[in-house]
Order: sequence, then structure tokens, then C-alpha cells
Amino acid sequence: MTALTSLGRRGWETARSVRQHALRVPLVDRLLVGLLALLAIVDGARAFFPFYIRGDLLYHWGLARTILHGQFPPGGPYEGLPAYYPPGFHLLLAAGSRLSGLDVTAVTMILGLAWLPVLPLTTYLLARRLTGRPNVAILAAVLTAFGGGFDLSPDRLWVNSLFPSGQEAYPLYPRDLVFGLLPLAIWAFIRALDEPGRWLRWSLFSGAILGICGVIQVQLLLPIPLVLGVPAVALAWRQPAHRRTVLASLAVAGLVALGFVAPWIVEVAGQIGRNGGVALDSADSLQPARFGFWSYPVQFGLLLPTAVMGSGVVLLFLRRADGPRPGGVRSGPWSPRPVEGALALLPWFAVPFALAVLYSPGWPLEDALRPQRMWLLAGQPAAILAAIGLVAVAEDVIVGAWGRARLVVPVIAAVVVIMTVPATLATARLLSIQWTDNEYANLHLDADHVPDFQALLGTAGPRQTVLTYEDWSSLAWYQAGAAVVAVKPPGYAKLAFDPKVLTGHGQAERRRDLAAAMTGDPTTLGRIAEVYGAQEILLARRGDRWGIVDVVASLAMSSADSGATAREGNGWDLVDLAAGGRLVLPTAVTGPLDLELRFEGKRDNASVPARRFRLLAGGIAGGERPLADLVVPPSGPNDWEVLHTSIDLGTGESLLLEALDPLSLQSVRGFAPAAPPTGWQVVRQTADAVLLGRVP
Repeated sequence: MTALTSLGRRGWETARSVRQHALRVPLVDRLLVGLLALLAIVDGARAFFPFYIRGDLLYHWGLARTILHGQFPPGGPYEGLPAYYPPGFHLLLAAGSRLSGLDVTAVTMILGLAWLPVLPLTTYLLARRLTGRPNVAILAAVLTAFGGGFDLSPDRLWVNSLFPSGQEAYPLYPRDLVFGLLPLAIWAFIRALDEPGRWLRWSLFSGAILGICGVIQVQLLLPIPLVLGVPAVALAWRQPAHRRTVLASLAVAGLVALGFVAPWIVEVAGQIGRNGGVALDSADSLQPARFGFWSYPVQFGLLLPTAVMGSGVVLLFLRRADGPRPGGVRSGPWSPRPVEGALALLPWFAVPFALAVLYSPGWPLEDALRPQRMWLLAGQPAAILAAIGLVAVAEDVIVGAWGRARLVVPVIAAVVVIMTVPATLATARLLSIQWTDNEYANLHLDADHVPDFQALLGTAGPRQTVLTYEDWSSLAWYQAGAAVVAVKPPGYAKLAFDPKVLTGHGQAERRRDLAAAMTGDPTTLGRIAEVYGAQEILLARRGDRWGIVDVVASLAMSSADSGATAREGNGWDLVDLAAGGRLVLPTAVTGPLDLELRFEGKRDNASVPARRFRLLAGGIAGGERPLADLVVPPSGPNDWEVLHTSIDLGTGESLLLEALDPLSLQSVRGFAPAAPPTGWQVVRQTADAVLLGRVP
């Protein structure tokens, strides 16, 4: 035998040995590993392709970067204005950024990928405890990770999904952390009930996990008091000998959880008291998720009926601990520990489900109790109950009625495919086309030469206030954690508190003052910066000209403007001008002025044809002279169109826009030769921006 032959034989023997060892691993463990691998591929792959994140994460990143400036708890976009969100998620991102040296965006991506296995693993752990059946626990993990309804429109997928499966997809949101931790907290509490000798350690652990969930997103804990209380009371009633430890477990878990979240609750309660209330309305564009009776099969698919069946099985455990007995066998295959533990699933499912059905817009904390959020809360236990119900019914019918035990697994597998594949494929498709352009609100960040605010302003050192354009202000907060003068917040970054009460300057006042600062008068610019304590002024730059004029159309509107109607958007507003409608655009500039006029493009997903308009100079004596006749090209698929032109204004002349065709104007930015206001100097420049700071 040659050395090569011997080596080859040893290699084959080694490979066979590896296969034999793999086969000795329990099937359930192999299935669990396969599930996690599939989850990483389906939900994690999107992280490795271009993905320009928008939405809620921008708000959370702004708060995380505010913490990096040394402000805790983190404040909102205005100095002195609190944020309404618990700080746990933002503290985690900020700590990860500080320890790793990476930006919070990279920390979010890495943490999101690392967190993918947590939800199915903790679901498996809890379901196995509540049923005593590893195969049912695997099924519960599969339905949790991939299960969904049959409404495959974008309004019911991904972050709008009514089930945790949609939330599992990249990127990571605060609720994803909570969904992953809740099964672990409940599992630990059930162990405290089942193990009287170790009740203290398990109840402490459960309370700590719940407390962490509370400082991440407290409203997701709405049903938890009943989730813990129902099995505890049932066990105390059925087993009086354990009553003392059971009630002690409940008290310890609750007090520990409250201890984590109480400091934030006290702080927020004080802020709400000073503010005279709190406004938590969601964006108007959010789908309400209220359904008629016949919509339920589409919205919830097979998860709802199987979850109802599973609820019946859980109640059966109270009578017969081994559960259903298919085919008349003497003992069933179920072994929940303790028997009362599975009762935790019932209020976890039923309470938010009932609140969603009964919801009224007049309820307090409207955003926290919206049906869509309630359905999502109910969706997590529904997946576990659905696994219990599906297995129990399949075994009872196929084994008990048909006597065909070999068909149980194929039938369950076929039903699971129906429950998981449509929603999973639709979600993956939506993610593949989502956020592929570098945009925010009305801005295309590349085409509009929007600078990198983090590079310009930094995220180290004390937090400072920067005065910049209204649309740039939101990005300065999100990307650099800076305080700003005024923003037009989107629904996900809503101002829960009144800026007038807590900062001395109301929202409308802030927007008007910022508009006044951006008319091109350096004296007014410096004065407004002084009023708001701004340490920096950030302006756009085109060559040797600065963007000293920025007119937000809705703020320029007055009762004298004819044919003009303001319209709200999500993070922007604009003015609809009828044919013949006019708008005065405030400017204090004399001489040449390069303009960038921003118009709405397509509307209701339909292209808009070419639109004509005229720019006029208004004289001091009321006379007018034409400056330019212009045409906005057909919009095609573009949401926004920017038209460039140059004009020359005489001393005292105003700028007017007259629509010759119906059009929608969002803003006008003007560039002219300029110098810093008195007491200010240039501290940094890029090709697209200039940053001014105070003269020492």
C-alpha cells in the first residue's frame, strides 16, 4: 500500500467517522441547526447588499449618537426636549460603538446578524418546557421565524407584519430584541414555578430579563402581568403546598422588572407632568390594521385557527397532563412542566388580540394600543399555540381516525409550507427592492449633494446646536446626534412633548425663525443663531457660492397668495399651486442668485406631465418684471424633481413664482456670494458644504 493510498483511506475513514458522529446527534438538534442556517440565509442575506436605511432606525441612531455626546438619557432634536423612547436600545448601540470603535450603523448590522438565532432558540426553549415535546418546540420555532398570513401586500409584510416572522428580517429594531427575550423571561419564570428549591434564582433571572425588555420597549410588556399571573395563580390554587413559593416568585419577578424600568418611568412621568400630557399619534400613512370578520382568514391564514385549537389543548392539560391521546392510547405524548405553565400562552395571545378587536381611537396612548401593534403582540404566542394545535389535531385525525401514523409528518409538513412559504417569499422579495436609493424624505442624498453630517459635525465631545436647513436638520440629528433649531419630523420621529413648554420655543415658532434666518441676510442669520444658542451654522455650497437662501414653500404661504394650498407629507410639506396661482418667495439678496427649485414628481404612483411656471421680480412700487419662463420636465418615476436656474434681483426686489400649469412646490434654495455673519468664521469646508463656527 502506498503512502498516498493510505492517506486516502484514512481520509475516507475520517469522513465516515464524522458522518457517524453527525448521525448520532439527535434529529431535533439537527433540525434546529438547519432552521438557524435557513434563517441566516433568508433574513440575514439582505445585510450584504446596498441598503440605505430609512424609517425608525434613523430616529434610534440619532438618540444613540446623542448618548455618544455624553447626554443620558438622550434628548430629542432640540436642546432641552426629551425623547419619549426608553433608552435601552440606544444605550446598547452607543456602548457597542464606543467599545468597538465602529459607528452605530455598523454596530446595528453586526448585532442584527448575531441576534437572528435568538428568537427561534428562545421560542424552542419555552415551547419545549410548555409541551415536553421537542418536535412541537421545533415546529413552534419554525412558525415563529417564518409563519404569516396570506395578505402579501407591502402593508402586511416585513416591519408591518402582524407576526414576529416579518420582524426577524434585517435590520434590527428595538422590538426584535424584546421578541427574542420575552420567551426566555417566561421560560425562567415557569422554571421558578416548577422548581421550588430554586425559585429565587429563576424569578430573579426572569425579572431581570423583563426589566431589560422594559427599558428597550416597555409597551410590548402590556400582557406580561397576566402572562405570569395566570399560571402562578392556577398553580397556587391547585397545589396549596407550593402557594408561598409561587406567590413569592411572582412578587420577586415583578419587583425586579419594575426596578429596572422605574427610573425611566419616573423621569418620563415628570416630563409628562411638566408638558401637560404627551402626544404619541402614529404617522397618518400607517395602515390601521382593523379588519372585517371575513378578512381574518386572509390576514392570519392558518395560524389563527390552529392557535385556537392549541388554546384548547392547553386547557386540556389541566384535566389530563399528558394531553390528547390519539388512537385511544393509555397515555398521551405531552408532558408540560408544570401542567399550569402552558396557561401563560392564553393571556399572552388573548389580551392583545381582544384589544385589537375592541380598539377605539379615543383610547389613551393611541400609538401604543394601535391594532397593528396588538396583533403583533398576539402573533408571538399564536405561533406556539399554532404548533401545539396543529400537532394535536393532526395526530388525532390521522392516527386516531384514519389509523395512518406514517402520514402525520408529511401532512404537518405540507400545512407548514402553506403557513410559511408565501409570506417568507413575499417578504424576501419586498426586502430586495426596499431602500435601494440613498434618500430621505424629499431629498436624494447623492443627487442633492447632501454632505456626510457625521464627518462634518462629529459624534464626540459635548452635544452642540447647529443651525441648518429644515430638511438637513433632521439628518444632522440622525447622523451626528446634533441639536438643531427646527425640523419637520416624520411620523417615526414625532415630537411627543411640546417644544414651547420644555424649550421655550414652540414648533411653529422654530420653523418660522429658521425660515427668517435663511432669507440671505447675514445679520438675521447670526441673530437667530444667537437666540437658539447655536454653536455652528451649516450651509450648502456650490463652488464659491453659499446656500444662504432656503424657502420652505408652506412657510412662505400667506393669505395674499392666490391658488395656493399647503399639503402635509411624512417629514416634508409642500404647496399645491393651481394654474395662475402665485407664491411670494422671501429673499433679502440683491444681485445674482442661483436657484434650485424642488417640485413634487409622480403622484399616486402616476407620472406627472410637464409643468410650466414663471419667475417674477416684484418691485418696490408694486411693479413686476419677468425673470424666467421655465418648464418642469415630465416626472417619469421620480418622486422629486429639482430645476436649476439663475436670476438677478435688484435692490428691494422680491421673488415671485407664478404657476402656468398646476404644480407642487416643496422648496427653493438660493446660492450667492457670501461671507460669515459678524462674529462667525469658516471652520470646515467640503465640496458641498461649509461649516461656520463662532470666532473665539
